[in-house]
Amino acid sequence: MGRVAAVTVLALYTVVIEVEPGAEDAWNPWHEGTHVPEVLREPGFLGCRKWRDTEPAKDGWARYVCHFELASEADFQRYTASDAAKHLRAESMARFGAVTRYSRQVLTEVKRF
Repeated sequence: MGRVAAVTVLALYTVVIEVEPGAEDAWNPWHEGTHVPEVLREPGFLGCRKWRDTEPAKDGWARYVCHFELASEADFQRYTASDAAKHLRAESMARFGAVTRYSRQVLTEVKRF
C-alpha cells in the first residue's frame, strides 16, 4: 500500500487595497506597523505578504495586494465572525475610509504542482 503524505490545507485571504494619491505616506506605516500585525495575532493566521501593483488603478490610485495565509477556510470564517475583525475593519474605515478602496476574496488550495 502506498504512503499518503500529510496535506496542509491553506486558505488565502486576498485583500486588494487602492490608495488615493497623497495618502500612501500616512496609510502605509499604519497598515504595516499596526493593522497587519493586529490581523496576524488572530488565531489561524500564518503569515502575510504585501505586494504593490506596478500599474496604478485607472484613476491613478496605487494598488496593493495582501495575501494572508490561514490554516484553513474555517479559521477565516471564525475570524470574519469575530469582534476583532469587526473592530479592525471599523478602525480602517475610520482612519482611511475616505482615501482607500477595498476588495476581498478567499481562495482555497486545490492542488500544488
